[in-house]
Amino acid sequence: MIIRPYLPEDHPGVIDVVRASYDTLGYTMDFGEFDRDLASIPSVYQDGGGQFWVLEDDGLVAGCVGVTRETAGGCELHRLYLLSSHRGRGFGRKLIETVVSWCRENGCAEIFLWSDIKFEAAREVYIRSGFSPTQETRAIDPVNPGSVERYFRLEL
Repeated sequence: MIIRPYLPEDHPGVIDVVRASYDTLGYTMDFGEFDRDLASIPSVYQDGGGQFWVLEDDGLVAGCVGVTRETAGGCELHRLYLLSSHRGRGFGRKLIETVVSWCRENGCAEIFLWSDIKFEAAREVYIRSGFSPTQETRAIDPVNPGSVERYFRLEL
């Protein structure tokens, strides 16, 4: 199992990982709006001053996570997803640690994220990784109107 930077050939695997998570909630992917960052991962993440990683298990993309720089000192964690077969084994925390290390190396003083409130296990991983949940929520996904996200932050 390795965590490494995203390569173009990882695209189908990343989509499969995210889609599998969406399927558990009955959500639909929308590459025109809410999921448009996944249509062009290199330009949104890597070319935009951030990074995107995959968890690879013997050639299989089993998880992913991304980060973007939003302000001079603030970065946003995006797209932490794992296949169900890889959950509960510490891989989510390792992906978060990868983002935290990258943020420290790149001068970020704060990391924030939005996570769907229905992803209860992810919430627990974020909290165990040092993120603090806030009361702030938003509903911005027009294709999945039942999706409500909570704001989390971590000061470095």
